[in-house]
Amino acid sequence: MRISSLLLILMFWGCHSTQQSSGPKRLATNFEELLALFPNRALPYQINPDSLNMSIPDSVAFLPEVVSQFFPDSIWRSSYSHGQVKVFPIAAIAYQNGHFLIIRVQQGQKAVAFLCYFDRKHHFHQALRLTYIGPDWQADRYDAKIDKRGIITLDQHIHTSDQRSILRERVYALNPEGNFLLVLTNANGALPLEEVYNPIDTLPARHPFSGDYVKGDLSIVSIRDGENKQTFRFFIHFYDPKTQCGGELQGIGHFMNRSTGTFKDDQGPCAIDFHFSAHQLRIEEVGGCGAYRGIQCFFNGTYFRKKMHAHSTKAQ
Repeated sequence: MRISSLLLILMFWGCHSTQQSSGPKRLATNFEELLALFPNRALPYQINPDSLNMSIPDSVAFLPEVVSQFFPDSIWRSSYSHGQVKVFPIAAIAYQNGHFLIIRVQQGQKAVAFLCYFDRKHHFHQALRLTYIGPDWQADRYDAKIDKRGIITLDQHIHTSDQRSILRERVYALNPEGNFLLVLTNANGALPLEEVYNPIDTLPARHPFSGDYVKGDLSIVSIRDGENKQTFRFFIHFYDPKTQCGGELQGIGHFMNRSTGTFKDDQGPCAIDFHFSAHQLRIEEVGGCGAYRGIQCFFNGTYFRKKMHAHSTKAQ
């Protein structure tokens, strides 16, 4: 009787132990352990909505303490304004002594893939939205690819309510500071502002000049706080219906005095001056920015300040 009982206990313990060891190791207390949770991949790399359509078991999702330790929720705040999300590892790619980590952030039936950059000291710098699935993903589809040089291309295929098809191509590169900069944009049509993806929308906006400045229904200059009082982050999206020409540019500007700022592209001749006042912003292209716009238009114009979204004033 004792032998039989002992055999049953050993069999139960063996099965229980096997099940535990075969499950995924979801804990990560340092970056090396975090990397071990990702499938290793190499450049070039591609991802699209079809990739996200494949279901992933919840057992693969990061534990909440792992998410809070390595991934700030500002990454997905513009995609999910409230409620709990699940974060899954998709791919880890070694790049320039650092790493690209691609994660899937899911809430209900919506899933978004983000590209996160960690430097050689394992510090998180910035995230870039690559693609998503949701109720409207077939009308607004993103295909993303990263080439061997680390250049990221996002192709956005938009089917508008008036039965138009618009293709927008955005090309990003990682700058020496570890941030994704928009280096080239192409489009075959205009988008209303509510359909424009603003990559800095959720960044802090405490400076008196931080906010969104618009011109008509198709153009916006978004200003957010910099790392210090002498700098600011900006995103410009514009379209001129008269010339059917537009452009996009993202970067970091420097204040020259209390009401004037400037931006100089490290990769080329592009330069823009920013002239701030209480309720408006005038921008002037003072260096050739042809890589970021069409050949028949310029980053010039006066934009008027609009009321900020509530989430845009929150700190990361």
